[in-house]
Amino acid sequence: MRLAATILILLLLPSPWLHAQTRVWQGELPLATSDEGPPNENPPFDIFATDRFVYPYSMREDVRSSETVHNWRAVFLENEYIKCTVLPDLGGHIYTCIDKLNGQPMFYANPTLKKALIGYRGAWSAFGVEFNFPVSHNWVSLSPVDYAFSSAADGSASVTVGNRDRVYGMEWTVQLILRPGSTVLEERVTLTNRSDLRHRFYWWNNAGVQVWDDSKIWYPTPFTAAHGFADVDTWPVNAKGVDLSLVANHKDGPVSRFVYGSREPFMGIYHPHTDAGVVHYANYSDLPAKKIWSWGEDAAGLAWRKALSDNDSAYAEVQAGLFRNQETYGFLEPQQVIRFSEYWMPVRHIGGISSGNLNGVVYLSRKADANGKIALTAAFNTNRKVQHARIAILDGGKAVFEEVASLDPAKTWSHTLNDLPSDRSYTFLLEDDNKAVLLKHTEGVYDWTPRDEVKTGPQVAHKPDLDTAAGLLEQGTNEELQGNLLAARKTYQRGLAAYPVSLEFLKAEGRLDVNLFRFEEASNFLKQVEDRATWDGETRYYRGIAERALGHPREARTEFEAAYRDPSYRVAGGLMLAELLAQQHDVHGALEVLAKACPEASIASSSQRCSEDIVALKRSAGQTDEARSLAGTLLETYPTDAFLQHELVRLGSPNPGLDRYLGSDVDRILALVVQYDRLGLYADSLALLSRHYPAASADETEPDAVPPSQNPLLAYYRGYCREQLGESGRADYQAASKMSLRYSFPSRAETIPVLRAALASNAADASAHFLLGSLWFSKGIIEPAEDEWRRAAALRADIPTLDASLGRALLQINQQPAEAAAVFRHGFQVDASNPALYIGMDKAMQQMGKPATQRVAMLERFPKHVDMPAELVRALVDALRENGQSDQADALLAEHFLPRKEGAPPLEPKANAKPKKAD
Repeated sequence: MRLAATILILLLLPSPWLHAQTRVWQGELPLATSDEGPPNENPPFDIFATDRFVYPYSMREDVRSSETVHNWRAVFLENEYIKCTVLPDLGGHIYTCIDKLNGQPMFYANPTLKKALIGYRGAWSAFGVEFNFPVSHNWVSLSPVDYAFSSAADGSASVTVGNRDRVYGMEWTVQLILRPGSTVLEERVTLTNRSDLRHRFYWWNNAGVQVWDDSKIWYPTPFTAAHGFADVDTWPVNAKGVDLSLVANHKDGPVSRFVYGSREPFMGIYHPHTDAGVVHYANYSDLPAKKIWSWGEDAAGLAWRKALSDNDSAYAEVQAGLFRNQETYGFLEPQQVIRFSEYWMPVRHIGGISSGNLNGVVYLSRKADANGKIALTAAFNTNRKVQHARIAILDGGKAVFEEVASLDPAKTWSHTLNDLPSDRSYTFLLEDDNKAVLLKHTEGVYDWTPRDEVKTGPQVAHKPDLDTAAGLLEQGTNEELQGNLLAARKTYQRGLAAYPVSLEFLKAEGRLDVNLFRFEEASNFLKQVEDRATWDGETRYYRGIAERALGHPREARTEFEAAYRDPSYRVAGGLMLAELLAQQHDVHGALEVLAKACPEASIASSSQRCSEDIVALKRSAGQTDEARSLAGTLLETYPTDAFLQHELVRLGSPNPGLDRYLGSDVDRILALVVQYDRLGLYADSLALLSRHYPAASADETEPDAVPPSQNPLLAYYRGYCREQLGESGRADYQAASKMSLRYSFPSRAETIPVLRAALASNAADASAHFLLGSLWFSKGIIEPAEDEWRRAAALRADIPTLDASLGRALLQINQQPAEAAAVFRHGFQVDASNPALYIGMDKAMQQMGKPATQRVAMLERFPKHVDMPAELVRALVDALRENGQSDQADALLAEHFLPRKEGAPPLEPKANAKPKKAD
């Protein structure tokens, strides 16, 4: 409790700026945080996944029950009414915003960041506001992200957070803005696909809000839908007669419902416990979807409050998204950008939430009189000062109350009318002194779908007819949208087998093969489409990528030129064409194409990568003043853009923090290197790859971070860039071959020629063979991957994770348990503490019919000084039971797992105890 009190004091400390303009500054926030062991060293290849596709990130599954206080970097954003805290090293979460008028937190300010295995990569914690793109509880929910902060000439201040993911190379940014005199926190969201390929995505803004039993969810909808649209139910009282808007009624486990049949733009939670709450607002056309999540009283037999907090606090989640539910994804096309805003506002002393917009929030409540009439109370929080506002209560078109008042966020306006007829609906009307309507709400009147048009109860589940071409295409598309690209490829192959001349299947397969590094096959399929659908710019675009990867620049140029002429691919095709020209030293031609594809007049709303390329090419062409001016202007739009920041450094503007930022995540360096390489600016890449980067603190890095000086991929790229500049890369390749390969998960197509160049220099480079094998295997290219891994194993016997990965491939894909067991046995000599070896060996022994006694003996050889992961515990428990050692199995369960109620789901490890969420 002492730490919680300290946090509250820090957040509420008054400042001399209390009545001045908004301000923003960086500091620290001490928070007790769950300890973690090292991330899983084994690459989480997609081919072994079912629903969460993580590669090239590592899995963070070793969450401990112990805690340590961390002084997290924090950015504070404050005006007269609100003080917000943003944590850039924890996914960019808003930790909370304090309503300074009543001292209440808008969002769940969990005093302990208590982790559980909920996130996309495992570790996750419940607090504040989480930004989810392109998946929920995303890859970097507890990782450092990019950030910047600034003040503007209009008196506002902002914090920008964002991230470019390693899986798809797409980027999100959220600019959080406070303006002087306003209680509204604005989120300006930008979602960008700056990669070459289309990728699946969605956006869900997830705000945790602390709740008590009397907290009420104000969810303006008559109906809600379940996950997967499995059923539609009534709201707030469901088909069982339970009012789910009241948190105290969440007794039957989690409540997870999506809005249905409503176009209302607001939602919120109000707490009689504190007489305060929070409201979310977004234009329906921008952000239509809403979701409420609550764990319920005793979720799945597990005390979730203890699992997620140290003070038994409860929270609910208020979520807003682009699509109707969290099973629905869309495709974001290459260079496509989506922008929208959403808003948060505190409410206090009004008792509830009837309606709200950016001008304020109103609550209309009734109380029956003894004489059968009602007392109607209207209470209103304004979000800014409004002089000479006209407030009226209407009965139809007739005003039963009217006054002119000056409204102030610091004062709640309210009025009670007595002796009103109970059979009438009353309207609250707020106008400014020019009679412009600021807010109007009639009791019970909302923008809802008529009830007789909605079918409640179980919904019909549609399944594609896989005996038809349309059904197979639908199935493949759905699999792509769920991130299961390898399953989608099998579906498209099935379609091609049945319909070998189908343009749709040829295009789908070819486009997907580009994504999966099967460039020759992709080019062949797409050429068949191109010969018939001569108008299709998308086909030309993707075939151009395949031809470029195959080392055919002339063919690639022809394809990109055709794509560039298609309006739908003007920007993406023009960008690829320009980068190809630049790589061939035609800087003038590249700039000419970029000027047409993404002209400077609209560059701030065009492709961000276009903008970066223009700056770099102008600098390289000697147009330094133009490059400097453009980069400075663009940074106002893209304040977290490391490429533009680096360009300004190259142009002579010092930036002492940039090297620390880049050095804290090798992937940030590689992202810049790949972009410079595409422009033929290998000297810029080499400078980045040769630099000494200062060490960042552990909290500023991914837990599996390898320092740049020790990262083999950087060294391989360095040698490659030297060769492109006419120098020898042999020394760099040799240095790379001697570096540790732990947590080296290559994923970029650009890494293929780099590793091939290293092998051309030294065919006996085991590290290059191993990394190339991992790259192939990450895309489901099995035989070449296994060949490379075998070459690596023959050259070097001590590569960590090689035996675990190769053994698993032999066991699960090749169906060769004996061969897999031999590989696992070798792995025990190399890395005896790798759980994947024991789990794999156990499965191999089962398939070979080995007795349980041998399996128990093998599993019990796992080192005692290493924490045994849950999957390995379960394997040993099963083997013990099969061997007749039930008492030992029960003791092992009691040691590692929390007790569960009868009929509850499978056991969870003590350190990670928390039921899974359905999102």
